[in-house]
Amino acid sequence: MSTIRVNENKLRELSFSKLVEAGLDNKTAQEVTDVLVHADKTGVHSHGTMRVEHYCTRLKSGGLNKQAKFTFEQVSPSVAILDSDDGMGHSALIAATQRGIDMARDSGLGFVSVKNTSHCGALSYFMEQATSEGMIAIGMTQTDTCVAPHGGAERFLGTNPIAFGFPVEGGEPMIVDMATSATAFGKLLHAKETGQQIGEGLAIDKDGNETTDPHKVENLLPFGAHKGSGIALAIDALTGVLMGANYGNHIVRMYGDYDKMRKLASLMIVIDPSRLGTPLFAATMAMMVAELRNVRPVPGVERVLAPNDPQVAYKAECERDGIPIAQGVYDYLIS
Repeated sequence: MSTIRVNENKLRELSFSKLVEAGLDNKTAQEVTDVLVHADKTGVHSHGTMRVEHYCTRLKSGGLNKQAKFTFEQVSPSVAILDSDDGMGHSALIAATQRGIDMARDSGLGFVSVKNTSHCGALSYFMEQATSEGMIAIGMTQTDTCVAPHGGAERFLGTNPIAFGFPVEGGEPMIVDMATSATAFGKLLHAKETGQQIGEGLAIDKDGNETTDPHKVENLLPFGAHKGSGIALAIDALTGVLMGANYGNHIVRMYGDYDKMRKLASLMIVIDPSRLGTPLFAATMAMMVAELRNVRPVPGVERVLAPNDPQVAYKAECERDGIPIAQGVYDYLIS
């Protein structure tokens, strides 16, 4: 299926309207829209406005709380728990990140566990939220299973993403945002939507054989074999198990059971480097990134990139030419 370029303001207006129509209040709809458009603008279309239809389906079916009331339990000066009341995960992570920032300013560290939440979109958004305040951030969340553990032919792991954000003086933050699967499940959906194949070594079919056909994929594979498999397990333990929530195959599936609350768990950790005696952290990060970009590249590679460089370039392109959106997604938004 073809893609079209859509003006950012138009895309925001369409997405916001759909979410309000599905029952969200203006503030929550705006927060969700911000996270989704951020994903599209940074090239992570798997977590962008293609998800609006899904959220609207869950909202209308009762699988998301349209009028969620967030409550914080302050465990200690640097630790808090957010119960997001089965509301939108995007808004929950925005609130958790802000609480983490506030605690980090006071104590150097803000550790916020989030329970009773839902899909939160691209973690890089919350990394930007923290780094814009001069903070370091680490975020992670569990997902329902679609990944076979290393050596397995059946699903046991979620894509369980993790992200790191570091402020960089005079430049864009250094952000590492990745799924622990070899590819994000949303990218598989995007491949189906746009009629593309996926790369090799990313997924297996129902018999456990590798496939590049998104329509034959039964399970994804972890990145880095046993390494990605182990990190995915660790993230499930630090989110779901830590919060007494579900884990692995016990998690309510994102696609299906639209009337059930998903009860996901996430974790946001915010660190104030100035409280750790490193007031020049962002300046030193700028030196690190500059030195990284000056590393001599291998033949066939133009230059070494820092994490987030491709996303920053893509964002500039979208601001100039409009945001690429699959035709099917656009058709839904204007319907």
